[in-house]
Amino acid sequence: MLTVFVLSIALYATLVVLLSIGWRKATGTPVLHTSIDLKPYVSVIIAARDEEDQIVGILHDLKQQSYEAFEVIIIDDHSQDATRTVVADLIQGDTRFALLQARGCGKKSAIATGVEAAKGSIIMTTDADCRVNAGWIEATIPCFQMNNTVMVFGGVSMYGPTFFDSLQSVEFASVIGVGAATAGLGHVTMCNGANLAYRKSVFVEVNGYEGNLDVPSGDDEFLMRKLLIRYPKGVQFAADPKTVVVTTPNKDLNQFVHQRIRWASKWTRAEPISMFLALFVFSFQLTMLALLLFAVAGIIDPVTAAVLYTTKMGAEFFFLRMVIHFLRLRWNWKAFFFLQVVYPFYIVAIAVLCNFRTYHWKGRKLKALTVSSN
Repeated sequence: MLTVFVLSIALYATLVVLLSIGWRKATGTPVLHTSIDLKPYVSVIIAARDEEDQIVGILHDLKQQSYEAFEVIIIDDHSQDATRTVVADLIQGDTRFALLQARGCGKKSAIATGVEAAKGSIIMTTDADCRVNAGWIEATIPCFQMNNTVMVFGGVSMYGPTFFDSLQSVEFASVIGVGAATAGLGHVTMCNGANLAYRKSVFVEVNGYEGNLDVPSGDDEFLMRKLLIRYPKGVQFAADPKTVVVTTPNKDLNQFVHQRIRWASKWTRAEPISMFLALFVFSFQLTMLALLLFAVAGIIDPVTAAVLYTTKMGAEFFFLRMVIHFLRLRWNWKAFFFLQVVYPFYIVAIAVLCNFRTYHWKGRKLKALTVSSN
């Protein structure tokens, strides 16, 4: 049994080291400004549903952008609160901003509505509860100087004042880090629609979300995979920290669980390498769960278990510290150590729930491959 634990941690540590190498490759090469006059017209698209309390911040940030050639299209996804009224008041008199109603139901339909109306050759997407700095657009556009680049995804940091916020921040940083690291290794596995940019022409070329509209989530990753089929080297990570977007943590545990189930519910549609990675991480966390339980039961020597767990923590610390620094977050030791204990339980629970449980998001009841119109 001890051999299984040692082998599992050795394989996992090797994976984390590879990810660290990939992260350095993805973030260590600055974009070369070979075309100073590159100023394509940009369309920023925000799909919003019931965001009356959050959307003010992102609209204010977009009004302050240093980049000049852009428009902002807010798509109301059938909000049941005062989102439309709040947006209309905020953008009144500013011709760069437009408010449209989604033609269909769900985020994908909302974004597709925006893309169809967009005047820009470059589409950028973010979420209504995000914040961006004044140089967000200007720092992202140089990534498209290479003609073979069709999509760019950037970092997303999660910040809040509470300990629960810090837990989410560290956990979410690992997700962002893996996406960038695998891109650095030459095989992109994930991205985030809160900070995404792509050429409008390629969205049209691959027929947008056609083929996966039945999946409530995945507006980012499914599109990315369709583009990678036609442009294997066309997706890159934005290495400039100015492109990082800040998002809001979930308010409570229930909202957090429903969000993670929503994210995990699409794993059966993942491409082979992403699916293998997900299954490996799940298996490893299941092994770590067994290690903890065996140590408590006295089946495994506690000191030996502590040494093995410390090896795992050391590898994760080395990787996460780099990601946290890039995302301009503060390192939180308490959150890091707490997650070392609860993370195996969390991963196993979410993996099970995403296959059987319905979840709620933005007032809609969803289950894996279906979306309600309520």
